[in-house]
Amino acid sequence: MLSLKNYFVNLNIYESSTDSTATDEEKEYERRLNIISSRIFFIVFIIVLIGLVIFIKTRNQNTFIIVENPNENQFINLPSDARCLCSRVSISYGKFISIQTRFHQICSSDFISNRWIKAIHIGLNITYFSAYDFRPEVSAMFKSLESFCRLSKDYAIQSIDSFNNNLFISQEVLTEPVFQSQTNFIIDQFLLSSPIDFLTELKLIQKMIIGNRFVSALQTNYYHYLDAYTHIDFQITMFNRVFSMINRMD
Repeated sequence: MLSLKNYFVNLNIYESSTDSTATDEEKEYERRLNIISSRIFFIVFIIVLIGLVIFIKTRNQNTFIIVENPNENQFINLPSDARCLCSRVSISYGKFISIQTRFHQICSSDFISNRWIKAIHIGLNITYFSAYDFRPEVSAMFKSLESFCRLSKDYAIQSIDSFNNNLFISQEVLTEPVFQSQTNFIIDQFLLSSPIDFLTELKLIQKMIIGNRFVSALQTNYYHYLDAYTHIDFQITMFNRVFSMINRMD
């Protein structure tokens, strides 16, 4: 014990910087000064070490709490940095999104009914009617309108069915604002793309009819113009009424 006490009393971690010409008193003074400096160093080091240990022990520590199958109220009360993994990573849109269609009132009126179409059908000889006369075409026009309404409804039903079968994928449960924002974005994209896709298909059909020069029996898309330039010969000119109408609209 005595030797250990003497070791700590005479503990010196600093080397002597005096030269060989220094006197014994100077050397002894420097030795004592180095011993005092060593003691101060160890005291400060121990105080800092104790403070660091106290800081580590008293600081806030993360506590992991696992809640099995939380309900909606428990999930809402969870802290913002909580993670809640989904039992299923995908769910179809039709499980939480409902889309209702509303068509133009003409598609539910009597103007496209068979009773109305038969009532306006005239049994007259239309051979000598002008190509621009409304009477030969009125029945076919309302039939076309009925077909267009039916096509629109069928396309809307198919689009909604396809939309409902799409999957919403997420590995973690989303907060209500984030989920609502993503849902609104999905609905907006569907409402924006569906009319564009429908019009694209209609334009494709229209261009196929124009390109192949299909002639309607009622000459609603083409009509013949007879230009007699001699007593015997005559010239037949075909005008595209649909294409001319499209050009005027553009």
